[in-house]
Amino acid sequence: MRYLCSVIFLLVGLSSSVFAQTDTLGVNPAISSQTAKMEELLGKLTIRQDPRITDLLVRYSQINQRRHGSDGFRLEIFFGSDNKARENATRVKHEFNLIFPDVPAYVSFQTPNFKVRIGDFRNKSEALKSKANIASKYPNAFIVKDNIQFPELVTESLEQPEEK
Repeated sequence: MRYLCSVIFLLVGLSSSVFAQTDTLGVNPAISSQTAKMEELLGKLTIRQDPRITDLLVRYSQINQRRHGSDGFRLEIFFGSDNKARENATRVKHEFNLIFPDVPAYVSFQTPNFKVRIGDFRNKSEALKSKANIASKYPNAFIVKDNIQFPELVTESLEQPEEK
């Protein structure tokens, strides 16, 4: 029994040393040649995928374009349902635009409330950052899920301006 346990222990010890990883932090010429080979292979890489995946991506894009936006988050800074709720909502939106002109603000009506929501945040962490920025003026703002507008994409022109 003791002999059998020692043989098993020896086999386990040898097998773990065979499958041990080597240190790749140092500069190793074999690794750099492997990297060069990988880059060469990636240049010749062909991806085969079901054409239905592309169709689904196109459909998803079309649905979002019809919705005029996508799922995201906004901060709600005002809601009211009294007699002058509409006027108060537009006043709050105007005041907000004067203080924070770079953040879009929207007035909406969902029975029976008029609401002022700000921002177009793709995730909750972006909304939390903005909430921290406006907390001094609007301490009761809270995060809500909403249909947000697509962000403006900035593209750089590759053409050089013509000199005269």
